[in-house]
Amino acid sequence: MFKIHQSAEENFNTKVYSLIEKIKVIFSENLSRPTFKTDIKAIEISDEDVIGSIKESLCDYKGNTVGRFFVNKGVKYGLIDEDHRSLVDLAEKMQNLPTFRDKLSQNFIEEKIFSWLELAYINTQRSDFISYLIEEAKPLVKSHVIYIPIANMIVEEPFSLCEAIVCNITESFIDEMVKAHGSVGNSSQDKLIENFRTQYQGYAVVKIHLECEPDLANELSIIIAKKVVSFLSIYSGVLLVNDIKCISKIKGTENLEKLSIISCSESSWNKTDKVLDRASMKTWYISKSNIKEYMYIGLETLSMMSTKEKPTEFESLLLNACMLYSKATFTAEPLEKLVYILSSLESVLLKSENEPIQQNLTERFAIFVSKELTERKDIIKNLRAVYTLRSRYLHHGYKFKELSKDYIGLRSKLIWL
Repeated sequence: MFKIHQSAEENFNTKVYSLIEKIKVIFSENLSRPTFKTDIKAIEISDEDVIGSIKESLCDYKGNTVGRFFVNKGVKYGLIDEDHRSLVDLAEKMQNLPTFRDKLSQNFIEEKIFSWLELAYINTQRSDFISYLIEEAKPLVKSHVIYIPIANMIVEEPFSLCEAIVCNITESFIDEMVKAHGSVGNSSQDKLIENFRTQYQGYAVVKIHLECEPDLANELSIIIAKKVVSFLSIYSGVLLVNDIKCISKIKGTENLEKLSIISCSESSWNKTDKVLDRASMKTWYISKSNIKEYMYIGLETLSMMSTKEKPTEFESLLLNACMLYSKATFTAEPLEKLVYILSSLESVLLKSENEPIQQNLTERFAIFVSKELTERKDIIKNLRAVYTLRSRYLHHGYKFKELSKDYIGLRSKLIWL
């Protein structure tokens, strides 16, 4: 399963071993703590509740791990900041090896490096790191089927896209899942299952088959699912309508604006949840004929390019432009849509950041779209007017309400372009 050149193995073993000298005693006062007490409901876990050793880590404001710790004989040891960065850099290089790239995640390798260091530090580790890593990974590398739910999307029949299958979660699928793993008759579990059916049954998912360890399976599935929903969103039609966005993204990331209101009186209290963007909350039904049309006008080409192991420079450029273009579908603000659309055009039609944007982009776009001189002149004129709108929005602080008259005047021409 894992084959690594002997010299590379020896090199990585040496570098992992060198991290032992970076392990230091960690004092609690070095770690940040909340500065005031809160009323957040929490559960206290006593020492008696803990089975085995606790894996502690330190995260920065982005949630990235910047330190890891272990406790030995009541003393906390670990790697933090630059010392931990050395561990991360080493794990990244290992994960890029062909033998590990498609099987193990960087996070998995980081965790195993630190586990090995802990064992080596307290003198209970006798094997070299690479041998330890392979033995730890072997039982975890297996076939996985991952389902990534898509919000507010229903498909008439399954179809392939970006080496994944877009299909619905059926009633029979959930029945089989409950039969295999559930506990029918347990009231609390029955309630969870019913809630699961309400949220997911009948709606679309991205189904992905992978053979790797679980962390990497999740990471790769999310990357593939993001491509799928981004490419599909281009065909959602929301770019033709003001104040509407596509919310058929990975479920949980759709960003449909909601609010909660808590009102109290002398005798009662009430909580109300309200959707603010009702226009965007509609379910997107994708029929067989829709898919056939989408595939014919470009979706199949995008899918093929995105799954190439080594796409050409131009193909990579087009894929990046389409991902940028798709961002316009995920905002309801008309001028934000405009910014993303123009940015995607610039990424394809401009050779470098030093070119005059308006002149070169408008002329190249006109040549690309039309063969008629008069029509080309109109395209250049309209695109320059669009850039004026964008400039007033981005650089001069105008709101859409103030620019709506000019925008509506250009709207039909923009749709045609």
